[in-house]
Amino acid sequence: MFDDLSRSLGIISGLILTMILVIFCAAFLVAHEQQKYAIQAPVEVAVAAAAIVLTEQKELGESIFKLNCASCHNRYKKAVGPALYGVTGRRDMEWIYTWIYNSADMIKSGDAQAVALYQEYKQSNMNAFPQLSKTDVDAILSWVELPK
Repeated sequence: MFDDLSRSLGIISGLILTMILVIFCAAFLVAHEQQKYAIQAPVEVAVAAAAIVLTEQKELGESIFKLNCASCHNRYKKAVGPALYGVTGRRDMEWIYTWIYNSADMIKSGDAQAVALYQEYKQSNMNAFPQLSKTDVDAILSWVELPK
């Protein structure tokens, strides 16, 4: 009789332990599955703009621009004179050099683009810069053409 009772208790104990193990595993699996669908804070991706490294030419161009051009021109918006960003796409380089060296002569010669600029900007004469070399002008333009 005691053998039957101890065997019954052993079976009951085994069943209870098995049920506890099944419940524990089920709870673990449910928690794991719920974690997949849990609301999480959005991850904010920071995109750093690539730093523009100025070459010696661009640094020279910035310096010359600030000294000679900045009183009338802005790189990206109109001022007393036109915005200069993109000018190399709008004008031929020889035209740009001639304009910078002596815009008044170009206007007098009847150059259509020169006359149009002169009229668009209230017949303001651009200062002549014959002292600038083509290398100086190229440096200015290399800096002016840097994107925002």
